[in-house]
Amino acid sequence: MKKIGILILVFMLGVSGFAQTKTGIEKNNYVVSTSKIPQLEPIILTAEALKQEDGHKFGDFQIVLYGRNVKELTDKEKMKNYVEKAKAAGVEIKVCKLSINFLKIDIKDLHPYVKVVDHAFTHLLQLQKNKNYYSIEL
Repeated sequence: MKKIGILILVFMLGVSGFAQTKTGIEKNNYVVSTSKIPQLEPIILTAEALKQEDGHKFGDFQIVLYGRNVKELTDKEKMKNYVEKAKAAGVEIKVCKLSINFLKIDIKDLHPYVKVVDHAFTHLLQLQKNKNYYSIEL
């Protein structure tokens, strides 16, 4: 009886592992943090290269901006170009709420595609720890 219970448990774990594979847990997810707005372009190019290399395994790609230079995110014309490239590459652009609060930037002044995270470094660590993201800080 004990052997049957163990066999059932092993079978259930195997099915569970197969289901996780089918739901996309194997995706390669990436996050890059930077304080320099001009680095958006080479980061987006990197995302495009990884998307091509990873194929169906390409998952999420986020750029998290922080620091004094986030003020440049209010330049709608400059951001329009970055946002178009980011959307095409499947890249999310996020900004640190602490930085925009420190610089007294109104969230309404940001491009609508740019999303706010509470704290850049906490967000990065949470992605690394809980969601197995590859991460780099520039």
